[in-house]
Amino acid sequence: MRTSLRVILSIIVLAVVIYILRKIDFLEIYQILGSLKLKFFLLAFASYSLGIVIFSLRSMISMREIIREHDFWFFLKTTFAGSFVNVVTPGASVGGEPIKAYFLGKKYNKPKTKVFGAVLADRIIHGAVSLFFVIASLLFILTYIPVSRELEIIFQTVLFFILVFLVIVFLFNMKKTKFSFEKFLKKIGIFKALKNNKKIRHIGEHFGNFARSFKKTISNKKTLFFGLLFSFAYWVLSYLSSYFLFLSMETKVSFFLVVIVVSLGSLLGDFSPIPGGIGLVEGFMIFLYSIVGVSLPVAIIVSLLSRMIGYFHSLVLGGISIFYLEKSLG
Repeated sequence: MRTSLRVILSIIVLAVVIYILRKIDFLEIYQILGSLKLKFFLLAFASYSLGIVIFSLRSMISMREIIREHDFWFFLKTTFAGSFVNVVTPGASVGGEPIKAYFLGKKYNKPKTKVFGAVLADRIIHGAVSLFFVIASLLFILTYIPVSRELEIIFQTVLFFILVFLVIVFLFNMKKTKFSFEKFLKKIGIFKALKNNKKIRHIGEHFGNFARSFKKTISNKKTLFFGLLFSFAYWVLSYLSSYFLFLSMETKVSFFLVVIVVSLGSLLGDFSPIPGGIGLVEGFMIFLYSIVGVSLPVAIIVSLLSRMIGYFHSLVLGGISIFYLEKSLG
């Protein structure tokens, strides 16, 4: 059912995009590209690159309890490698996390399930910041963009339950609870089976490593603080990248508008059945920019260039990184 919903959503978005793009003036697009201000384009590229560096630093800080030897350049390579896998696979951009855990575990001789627990906890912290910007974007739409009263009530109700859920999860993670995988197994009555079966016990040990590592990472207040701070900085730099692209065409837009479009576009990419949301995210961003008053040629150029910058980092640098890691680590 989830796959069907994604396909239906993709078809709807594609239909809307095709309807909007049928009036494209390619000559005007070419003329705008010819007058592009190079310094602002370079600033857009640099902002995105710095965001990747911040993203990598966040991961390194989040895993300092598991991996004490810090090699920033190696962490950066695993970040690019994970980004490569996220782009070439469909879904909520989580395919790269096992890849990162695999290379980090192999490099530092740590149990890969233990590293994966910390990597996944780090990803959830980052996802919480992403969700914050999505919620803020929806609230902005509800406040400043006219919608029907019924739709407004639905949006407000959904947002309320999301916020309540996030508060509950946050408080639960802050609570110092003692987790014992063995006690958990005893409660559900399969501890004896684990003890008597070597293969099952081996799986249980790996899951225990994962669970303890996950909880240790996500419940550490210092790790949580820096994780949220660095994720916030990463997204701000991503928004600035698109904002500088507007400035490169001497087009003035609200920075909050860029936040809304990029946040909702990224959310759509997470639900897209197409690897990396290629085509859908760009089209959806063009649609959002156009309905708030940005001229269609400018909306097309900004949406495509911002995604091309991302694809360069994910596919080109990510592909090089994953090739290097495989060759160096075997």
